[in-house]
Parts: sequence; structure tokens; C-alpha cells
Amino acid sequence: MLSMVLPSLLILIGATGRTDMTTVGPLTIDGDVIPYETWHHTAMPGERVAIGGTHTVINMDGERVASSFDAPTTPGHYAVTISRADAPPVDLSLFVLQPTDNMDSRQFLNGYRIGTYPQTPPEGFIEVSAEDYDIAVSPRFKLGQFLCKQQPEHFPKYVLLSQPNLVRLETLLTALQEDGLTDTESFVVMSGFRTPFYNTAIGSARLSRHMYGDASDIYIDVAPADGVMDDLNRDGQLTKADANFLYDYAADLFANSNVDAGGIGAYGTNAVHGPFVHIDGRGRPARWGR
Repeated sequence: MLSMVLPSLLILIGATGRTDMTTVGPLTIDGDVIPYETWHHTAMPGERVAIGGTHTVINMDGERVASSFDAPTTPGHYAVTISRADAPPVDLSLFVLQPTDNMDSRQFLNGYRIGTYPQTPPEGFIEVSAEDYDIAVSPRFKLGQFLCKQQPEHFPKYVLLSQPNLVRLETLLTALQEDGLTDTESFVVMSGFRTPFYNTAIGSARLSRHMYGDASDIYIDVAPADGVMDDLNRDGQLTKADANFLYDYAADLFANSNVDAGGIGAYGTNAVHGPFVHIDGRGRPARWGR
């Protein structure tokens, strides 16, 4: 469960039009707290979606909907705005998933190769068109940052996102900015979601969290923006020590915050990439590479 307490005054409008003031909990969607004013949610086609807490008007693609409504039956992106009397509105990207069951016998989904999950396949995937790259999924991350590096010219593409791991990334970036360690607007996500096909092709771990959108390999690249990790430890060199610095910072931060537990790994330079740090939301602590 994501944890962030939002204002607790709800205006309830009944069938008669009468307005009552009632004290309730934080703003939620399907029982999960909405942690930011920019967020996202996924649902299967036609699945019931319930928004609870402090809101007055909910609009989806410009049309008003009730606080409990059926998701559209067509997979894709739907813009939801939750207006509130006592706080700024919440902009929510609702992604209606393309069901996994729609894959063909070769494990392709509309021409995009997914492959076979070694265990527990997801119910569905977020469908991504060429126009969807810049859809905000949290305050400082866009949908396109997490796409798998395969079939670059093919559309639609498909992706998975983990909300717990996005909270970890947002928490880490906020702390780094507040401590004056970077002014980057977002991390470079070197690798986010990987299809099982791609994960196998690059020789990654059989049960990699990347296949569930629950892992991101990241680095900071603004000073200068040159395609590799910044000199975070400020020793005048670009080495694995910079990945270690980010690893140590994240490990200390997460140990002293209420974000969901997960993994952190540090990696150095090789022939194809510079230093980076792996962050995931596996639900239990895991540490390696330091």
C-alpha cells in the first residue's frame, strides 16, 4: 500500500443533490492511496474502478464519471482529472491494459514480441502508440522512459510499470535534489521494462524484475549531459565510485523512509555503458555490486 496522507475533507453529493461535509481518509483508487498529484493506474477492459476520498468532480477524457465506474473496453490511455475543493486537482493516467491472453501462438501481441514468462505472467500490458511517449506516469517520469529496447520502429509497443518502484525513484530523486546533489529533472532510465524475449536475449536473470516493470537501471546525466553518469562523488573522475555513491545514498535513504522494500545494485563501466544503479521494488531488501 502506498502511503501519503492527503487532505481529508470530502464533499459528498447524493442522488438528491444535497451536499454533506464528511471526514474521510486520503484520496484512493481501488483502495490504494494516490501518492502524487500526477499519477497513473491500470485496469483490465471493463474492470470496475473506484476512486475514494476527497474529490468533487471526476472527468475522464473530458466527460464526467461517477466515483465508481467501469473502465473502457478498448485498451489504451484515458486522461482522468480528479477535482477537489480543498487541494489542487489530481491528473491520473488510466491505462486500460491489452490482455495477455490476446498474444498469438508465437507469443506476439499485435506484432510486438513478448515471449514466454518463466512464471506468473501479468494479466495485461500497457499499450503504447508513437504519441504516448510523453504521458506522465508520476511527477517526473514519462511512459516512454521505461520502454523495452526492441523493435524500435514497431507500434504499438507494450510496457509494464511498477507503482512501488516509481515511488522509490521519485523519493530518491526528491532527496538528491533537496540535498543539492543534482538539479536533474529526471533520471536517465537506461533499462526499464524488458519483455521476456528481450530479457533472455541479453542474458539477464531468468526471473528479472525488469520483466514486470518493477526494476530500473538509472544514472544521472546533466553536468555535463554526455550520455554517462555525472561525477556524483565530486572526485574529478567518472568511475564506479559514482555508482557506489548513488547506491550508498539510496540504501541509507530507503532504510530511513516508509517506501516499500526492494533491491539496489551498483554497476561499473563496460564496453557499452557507463556506471549505473539498479533500483527495484521486489518487496524485500536485496543488495549487490557494492
